[in-house]
Amino acid sequence: MVRTANKSRSRGWRSAGAGLALAAIWLGAAPAWAADDPFLSSLVGDWIGRGKARTTPTAAEELVYCKIANRLVDGGKTLEQKGRCAVASNSGPVKGKISASGGGRYEGTLESFSTNGVATIAGTGKGDTLVLTANFTDRTTRKPSVAKITLVTGDGKYRLVSEALDANGSPKVKTGDILFDRQ
Repeated sequence: MVRTANKSRSRGWRSAGAGLALAAIWLGAAPAWAADDPFLSSLVGDWIGRGKARTTPTAAEELVYCKIANRLVDGGKTLEQKGRCAVASNSGPVKGKISASGGGRYEGTLESFSTNGVATIAGTGKGDTLVLTANFTDRTTRKPSVAKITLVTGDGKYRLVSEALDANGSPKVKTGDILFDRQ
């Protein structure tokens, strides 16, 4: 069963919303054991994501729509993701790769319309849950930003929840909540 999360305010789609654009995206080196990684394998396929996000901390929630294609590449060692996400006020491509680095660790990089350049992503996974920290330069503010991205799989779906982190690394505000269904 996919877990749900409570809704809260965000600091904006573009700055912390990279988490939404990250919604499906991670890039990295490709160790051999990723081909056997059940979490990455569970994300392979074509996905439609729907959810909500706030464009500013005080704005009303907006609907978010994503279309994502995930596949294993590099001999099954890396999950590659390509797609597009949109809210009423913005849309753009997302692409990335993520690799399992052993011991429940994951790493990669991301390019999205919310990031200025490449974001680095790293985190840990256990069972049906993967928690990543994304470090990136916000495309709008040109300032360094950090987001926490939690992915939970189950029942042939996955949920992505993103949160902006404060300077101490603590969750500041929720920036997105998207449920992905297979096409």
